[in-house]
Amino acid sequence: MERLEATFPLLPLSMMVPVFGSLLILLLPERFSKGISLFSAGISFLIALSSLLFFDFSKAQAVQFYQYYSLIPELKVGLALGLDGLSMLMYLLTTLVSFVAILWSVRDKQINHRLREYYLWLLLSEAFLIGVFSSWDLMVFYVFYELTLVPMLFVIGIWGYKLRLYSAYKFFIYIFVSSLFLLLGIVSLAVEHYKLFGKFSFSYFDLLNNHYSLEYGLFLFLLFFIAFAVKTPIVPFHTWLPDAHGEAPTAGSVVLAAILLKMGTYALLRFNIGLFPEVAVFLMPVLVLWGIFSIAVASWFTISQSNVKRFVAYSSVSHMGFVVTGMFLLNMEGLRASIMEMFAHGLTSASLFMIAGFIYNRLHSFNMDSLKGSAKYMPLFAIITVLTAFSSMGLPGGSSFWGKFLTILSAREYTTLLAFLVLVGAFFSAVYILYLMKVLFLDSKEESKLIHFTDVRGFKLSAFLLLVFPMFMVGLAPYLFFNIFDKSAKELLLLVMRKLVGG
Repeated sequence: MERLEATFPLLPLSMMVPVFGSLLILLLPERFSKGISLFSAGISFLIALSSLLFFDFSKAQAVQFYQYYSLIPELKVGLALGLDGLSMLMYLLTTLVSFVAILWSVRDKQINHRLREYYLWLLLSEAFLIGVFSSWDLMVFYVFYELTLVPMLFVIGIWGYKLRLYSAYKFFIYIFVSSLFLLLGIVSLAVEHYKLFGKFSFSYFDLLNNHYSLEYGLFLFLLFFIAFAVKTPIVPFHTWLPDAHGEAPTAGSVVLAAILLKMGTYALLRFNIGLFPEVAVFLMPVLVLWGIFSIAVASWFTISQSNVKRFVAYSSVSHMGFVVTGMFLLNMEGLRASIMEMFAHGLTSASLFMIAGFIYNRLHSFNMDSLKGSAKYMPLFAIITVLTAFSSMGLPGGSSFWGKFLTILSAREYTTLLAFLVLVGAFFSAVYILYLMKVLFLDSKEESKLIHFTDVRGFKLSAFLLLVFPMFMVGLAPYLFFNIFDKSAKELLLLVMRKLVGG
């Protein structure tokens, strides 16, 4: 893969801004924590937006803004940072959602103690996530991948709800233990590289040159897949997610659903397909059907929930099923569907969890029955809820439409039956969104219980608008986003074809 050296340390700067902000939070009085964190996250987001001005879209398949800093020369471990089209999209999503999460927290009644620590962890989480999506050294990727666990452990465990400690520990144990398989896989790749070329390397670019038998490649593929399937998550590796989401504060759920889950799907694309394309082709039927199964099962789990946060959590598992199905169809439309759905779900899931958090602030309950008819007393909030829900459902013009439509189109390239199965999964996802709309708008409750309702405004309204606007940018102008990642997707498909023909 081509690497375009950076003349300006854009990515290190983007990572250091939240780190420096967290240091200021430690040193200055606690009353400044909100302002510092909001300013730091805002600067990071502006840096990410400005990077689009310098990104060469004609070479979107190349790794741009590339910089390398040697860490362990003997093992060729280094901080290799850069962005191709796929990484750029995840980088934009990370900085946007991190800023929105902090913006929301400024007026979140749940965040009323230990403010210094809370905002410090959110800023560090952003820095680590940028490292995950921009690292091209697998050992450094693993370090950032693991570090993202720490902020979320504390955010859930300290500022969460009743079962926060149980959920935080369960989240940490699931992801940490599954990540040990990833570590073994990374070390095995470096050892294999040493056997083939006489030197250790953890560089993604070097490891692309490795060759394996199908049996050994299958073993390595599964090591990576276990870690990323738990992180994504797909059924049946999903059981940690509803607990983590159900007990996390709103901003924690926003970051977890919108960005942390994408670490798993991003890594499946980058590493499982990129490094083991022969195995991906070999396992394609199993993985595609697994993704469809995950869509259907998670959809039924979703509609059976009485807790609105767990409702949204299970819907995230269903959406990740579409992402997995699309990518392992291994054609251009499938990759497009997968990447678009990753980005679209990041926006809609963040907004849905903010909707749940907003209702909790008004009703002090996540129970679906307590929500009946609540939206009609808050017209602006109702409009945002409808736009988010229908966008998540996949109506034309909404952000998830292209992910679902292109997945069906991609499946049809193989058989009509496969496309029909994906269509059934899309139908299930529409059913649970319609159920949510029924509860919020069509059912009713006593008006006296809603007398203290006030509509969304201020910081929270700004947070919603920062998500709703790009939702409809994705839905109405998808070519803007295709231009960012299309060449990276084509490069991945070419890599698969070259490996299959022995080139």
